[in-house]
Amino acid sequence: MDHANRRRWWFLPTAALAAAALATSSVPAYADADGRPGRDALRTSIVAAAPVTDDLTGHVPTEGPGTPMSAVDDVSAVTEYWTAERMEKAIPADELEGDGTGQEFGALASATSPDESPAPSDDSDSPKVIAEPVPPAEAPAGTQAPASAESSPVEAGDSPTNGKVFFRNQQDGRDYVCSGSAVNSASKRLVITAGHCVHGGPGETWHANWVFAPGYDHGPGPEATFAAASFRAFDEWITYGASGRGFSSDVAFVTTQDNENGETVADAVGGHGLATGGSREFDASIFGYPVNLDAGERMWTCTGTTGTQQIDTFLFPSISGCDFGPGSSGGPWLAEYDDSTGRGYVRSVTSFGPSNSTAYISGPHFDERVEELYEAAADDWSGEAP
Repeated sequence: MDHANRRRWWFLPTAALAAAALATSSVPAYADADGRPGRDALRTSIVAAAPVTDDLTGHVPTEGPGTPMSAVDDVSAVTEYWTAERMEKAIPADELEGDGTGQEFGALASATSPDESPAPSDDSDSPKVIAEPVPPAEAPAGTQAPASAESSPVEAGDSPTNGKVFFRNQQDGRDYVCSGSAVNSASKRLVITAGHCVHGGPGETWHANWVFAPGYDHGPGPEATFAAASFRAFDEWITYGASGRGFSSDVAFVTTQDNENGETVADAVGGHGLATGGSREFDASIFGYPVNLDAGERMWTCTGTTGTQQIDTFLFPSISGCDFGPGSSGGPWLAEYDDSTGRGYVRSVTSFGPSNSTAYISGPHFDERVEELYEAAADDWSGEAP
C-alpha cells in the first residue's frame, strides 16, 4: 500500500471505524451497476426513543416506534442540561480523536474529487417533490430571511428554519455539535440531519440529550430549543459507518418535542420541503455551522452547483469551495432556495469531507429510500406532547 496516497476524512462519530478501500473495480452484490443499492436490497430503517442520560434523570427511555419521552421532567432535564456554557464548549467529535486529524477512511487514491466525476449519473429525471416548504404558523407579515451569498463561495447567512444540533455522546459523556433543519411533515415535528448526528455507527449507540436550536447565533434563537423524542436512521449507517455504503445512508429524521412555548418546530420556524431522485448535479444552497468559521457560533451558507463523487461503487453529490469543516455535518443542501422566505427543498445533507482540508464536502444522494425513511418518520409521533 502506498502511504503517500492515503486520504483522511472528517465526520462526527467518536469511535474508530474500520477503514474501507476506495475502489471502482467491482460492484458488490447489493448494488446495481451504477453503484446504487438495488431495489431488492432497500435499506431498512431503525427507530429509537431519544435517550436522556441517566445521570440527569435516572430514566432510560424504552426504544420503540413512536415513543415520545414519558415525562415532562425528561424534556425539562434536557433543556436544563444545555446551558449557554455547555453549548459554547460543545465541539465536533473528530477534534478529540488522536492528533485531531479526523477519522481515517480508505487507503487508495482512486477516490475522485468532485470535479473529476468518475461516471455520469443516470438520475436525469426531475426530482420528485415529497413535501412542500411551509411557513411558520404565525409568520409576521412581510417577514424576510437575509439573502444568502450569490457572488462569493461562502458567507455568513441565515434561515430561521436551519439550526444547530447539540448532543451528548453516551460512550464518553462529552458534548458535541452538528447542523440540521426543520422539514415539513404531517406531525410538524421533523428535523433532518446526518445519520452520524444521531448514532455513532458500528459498535456505538444513539446519542443522548439531543436538541435542535433553530436560528442559533452565539446562542439559541427566539424559538429556543426542541428536544428529540425519537430518532429514525438507516440500519446501513449504523452497521457500516465510514464506508461508501455507510455514507450513502448517512441521513436521519428526528421527531422533536414541543419547545418551551408549546410549539412544534414547523409551527415555530417553518419547514423546508423535501425532494428525492433527479441528478446528483444541481444548484444548491448549503447551510451549516462549521467550526472553522467563527468557531461554529454562527450559521454560514454556500451556494454553487454540485458535482458527482465516487467512493467504492457509490456516487455522491459533492461541492468544492465551500470552506465548510467539522460542525457542518447534517446541514441541508437546498434546491430552489428562496431568499425571501429562508426555505427550499432538501436534496442532501452534509456528510463528510477530507480532514485537514475544506476542499470539498459530500452528502448522500436522496432516492426512494429516503422517501420511505421520511414517510416512516412522519408517523413516529404517536403520543401527545407531555
